[in-house]
Amino acid sequence: MFEHCTAQATRVCNPIIDWVDSDVWDFLLSEKIPVNPLYAEGFSRVGCVGCPMAGKRRYRDFARWPAYEKLYIRAFDKMLEIRRQRGKLGGSWRSDTTGEDVFHWWMEDGVLPGQLSFDEYRAPIQTEKEDEWEETTA
Repeated sequence: MFEHCTAQATRVCNPIIDWVDSDVWDFLLSEKIPVNPLYAEGFSRVGCVGCPMAGKRRYRDFARWPAYEKLYIRAFDKMLEIRRQRGKLGGSWRSDTTGEDVFHWWMEDGVLPGQLSFDEYRAPIQTEKEDEWEETTA
């Protein structure tokens, strides 16, 4: 519950560090503390539209707030333009990659053109390991 912060030369108390979700909700309800109304609509996370930690629930976020999808795409376009200017396009981001392409990658809709999927990346490694195993057991 207590930790020492050497950077600030202080001790910190974390009184709810071992609470689970139900402990938090019990406290909020017992103390009549207002909460974000989105929780009543079934949201388990609020505060970050499009947060990668929300998994596939991001689709619901962007369907509800479509302006955020446009803002993400515009931000990705700007990121790509800056990378182009700095000569940093390569690897995953090619010269014809668009903000929309990056958005689909962000949403885990699949891989970008020219990118390997995890299974495609892993297949040669797996084959090499199987070959090594066969050699050691033969």
